[in-house]
Amino acid sequence: MPSRPQAQRRLSTASTPIRRSGRKLTTTERGYGWAWQKLRLLVLADEPLCRICREQGRITAAEEVDHIDGNAHNNDRENLRPLCRPCHLARTARDQAFSKHQFRPEWLKPSTIPLVIVCGAPASGKSTWVRSNSKVEDLIIDLDVIGSGLSGQTLHGWDKSKWLGPAIRARNEMLGDIGRSTDHWPRAWLIVSEPKAENRQWWWDKVQPERIVVLETLPDICMRRVRDDRARPQEPTREAIGKWWSEYERRPGDEIIRGE
Repeated sequence: MPSRPQAQRRLSTASTPIRRSGRKLTTTERGYGWAWQKLRLLVLADEPLCRICREQGRITAAEEVDHIDGNAHNNDRENLRPLCRPCHLARTARDQAFSKHQFRPEWLKPSTIPLVIVCGAPASGKSTWVRSNSKVEDLIIDLDVIGSGLSGQTLHGWDKSKWLGPAIRARNEMLGDIGRSTDHWPRAWLIVSEPKAENRQWWWDKVQPERIVVLETLPDICMRRVRDDRARPQEPTREAIGKWWSEYERRPGDEIIRGE
């Protein structure tokens, strides 16, 4: 059985420049100055074919270099991939289509490997449950793990105002990977909160998981866990727990687990 690549490895945490007084950022400030142009040429020389086309069995010359995580200042080689112009334009259009963070991207395809979606309130035990039921070679897609890795900050304390967009783009890239034919992982696990039945139905219809598991861990238990875990932001997490339960609806077909 093939081993799992480091799907959630830490990426570069170079900061994005701040726009001052409404001034338009220069090309260099946006990450596309002369240094980028030299790096772009090196990447294209090293890998001259479009990576997406090659994965789909087509041979197409690459003309552009894409930042996989969407952060123009993360120029680690593993974050750069060569693309042909049509694939790059499609990627750009897709990003613009969810400029306000696309939690549920319409372009997703059904998973080609067994997928389990795990939902629940903050501190309901989603990550713990997945760890206890998954195998080391499985792919676990957890937005908090991705955001923490991108930002270099703690698992529950990463700055969502700055890193949510890049984290969601990276998560969506992983979801896109399992929608293509792959033998990298025998199974995938997606952790999302999704209290509303209609949103869980959306995931069911779009990626066609093997099952959706909902952890119905009662609010007082979640609150107690938050109090005991001082690494979590206390007030925002308590508010999020209350909001989740105020919106929660059961959906026929979900596998319900009562957290303890």
